[in-house]
Amino acid sequence: MREKSVKLVRAFASSELRMNILLCLKNESKDIKDLQAELGGRNTTILHALRDMSDSDLVARDRDGYKLTNLGKLKAGLLSGILRTLNKLEERPGYWLNHDISGIPPVLLERIGMLFQSEIIFSDPSEPLKSHETLKSMLARSKSIRAVLPALIFPNGSDAFISALRRGSCLDLLLTEEVTGFLIASDGVLDPEFKKSFKFDNFRLRLSRDDMKLVLMVTESFVYLGLFREDGVYDIASGTIYTGECAVTWGTKLFEYYADGSVGLGEERLLEMASSQRRVAAEMAGDGHFDGEDPSLDGSEAIILVEDDVGHAALIHRIFEESGSRREFHHLANLRDALRWIEENRGRTFLVIADYLLPDGCGLDLTGNAERPLEVGFPLVILTGYGSEKIAVAAFKSGAMDYVIKDAESMQKLPEIAREALQKWRKRTSRDSAEEGLKSLEAEKASPLKI
Repeated sequence: MREKSVKLVRAFASSELRMNILLCLKNESKDIKDLQAELGGRNTTILHALRDMSDSDLVARDRDGYKLTNLGKLKAGLLSGILRTLNKLEERPGYWLNHDISGIPPVLLERIGMLFQSEIIFSDPSEPLKSHETLKSMLARSKSIRAVLPALIFPNGSDAFISALRRGSCLDLLLTEEVTGFLIASDGVLDPEFKKSFKFDNFRLRLSRDDMKLVLMVTESFVYLGLFREDGVYDIASGTIYTGECAVTWGTKLFEYYADGSVGLGEERLLEMASSQRRVAAEMAGDGHFDGEDPSLDGSEAIILVEDDVGHAALIHRIFEESGSRREFHHLANLRDALRWIEENRGRTFLVIADYLLPDGCGLDLTGNAERPLEVGFPLVILTGYGSEKIAVAAFKSGAMDYVIKDAESMQKLPEIAREALQKWRKRTSRDSAEEGLKSLEAEKASPLKI
């Protein structure tokens, strides 16, 4: 069977001229002059190919010239779809090579071309969050939302789904057990905003036992598909929007694939699961097992994000949450508020992540006239959307501890960068304190003895 299929494909694609003739005649009849004008080459070569295609019942002749038979139309449609899919894959080969597609079942991988029969909105290095920002605005207009969420792509405080329920949209969320833990506060109480969702008849919450390795949202008009990297980390910049009926049909099938076998979740069941998760975590801690942040870190340390772009701030907050960070997280939108917060919290240890360009100044203005980190008074990481050697040099000369470009890979590493910056800060402050103490001791020894 396979050998026969391979022979059919080889015969179908054996001649570039025959494939081009199929595509030229796909929508209308054409005479030999029209075909030569489009295809180039000699009339005799084209006529020879037309005779072969006529013998294969792909082409027939009428008063307007040459046309496709029904069999020819079917093959031309298939060929057109294959070429469109191949072209779309070639537009972003690195995207498909570097992401995990195992979450897409084989039957839907075979029909992946359905996604490409529409307008496609995806992020690029210069705008890593383009599709994520577009998604939020499109969800605000959607009447039906079905989502597969093994990762929270919106921060806990986001009202994207609650707003949908309030305006009457149907919402069907399919979560993993890990994600349900983010819906429960540290005191074991369900997030107040999410709790309100259970009062809506148009809301459905389900738990999947499957290992869902993709993020999916399906509405009446578009599909949002996000993939995990090969290292198992969800890549927020991978999110791509596909619009149109074919894409929605494909996305619906994928949602149903994961929804089959899922179980409904209510508020009581959520709280039971949260309690169980905390108990397991406590037992693991009692055994000396730890998976996450360095347990030696001071829980009083805080992360201060100074960022005027709300979308970027929400993404960064979510990245820290998913990293397991237990630190306080504060978002400030401008330089003035950041300076006030820093002044009011001088006695604390905190890390500041500041965007280079702010509405009322520059992130480096936080350093004053400092030339090294300890002169700044707190660890500072500069964040910018523009990779510039000049900005990097200015950042380090001003006492910043690190400089991060706003691309998808670097932003995912922010929790790790923050941990390393705080660890370096503690070592430097401890060393400086020890040196100061040694200097004082030496000064005392050198001073004349008082009687």
